[in-house]
This record gives sequence, structure tokens and C-alpha cells, in this order.
Amino acid sequence: MTETTDAAVEGSFNEICKILSECSDENEARDFLACLCTPAERADFSKRWLSVKELYKGTPQREIAKKFNMSLCKITRGSRELRKENSAFRKILEKEKKL
Repeated sequence: MTETTDAAVEGSFNEICKILSECSDENEARDFLACLCTPAERADFSKRWLSVKELYKGTPQREIAKKFNMSLCKITRGSRELRKENSAFRKILEKEKKL
């Protein structure tokens, strides 16, 4: 990728985040993502989030891989993100736990 393309992709990602944060409700965000992603992409995205929630609960990675038919690489990435000092995953999960 060229620097221009990298910048365009990053800008587009930031725009998507802004759009999602400004959605009036869950259905609007769901409809936007359903239009943007293929069913396979939505399934992959959802399984990644399921794996992060399982890791947060303490479920072993191999069990998660089997349960959701996922590669250990994808699960390990989630595990590394959860271990980071200011993990966005952990912040979101802890906020959800309080609801």
C-alpha cells in the first residue's frame, strides 16, 4: 500500500467509528454494519468478539477455538489485547458488566 492509500484507509476507519458512535440506536448501527459487511465478515467479526468475552471469563484458548471453530491466532490476538494496560476490550467488558 502507498502512504496515500494507508491514510485513506485509516481515515475511512475513523469515519466508520464516528458513524457508529453517532447512530441513534442499536438498530441503526446494525443496519449500517449489515450493509457494509458480507454475512461471512459479520460472522468472523462476531466470533472474534465472542472469543474476547470468553477469554475475559477465563475460558482456555483451545476450548474457545473448538467452541467457535476459530484459529488460535485470532484468539491469541484477543488475549494480547486484553492483557494491555489500557485495554479497550477490558474497559468495554467492565462497563458492560456494570449494566
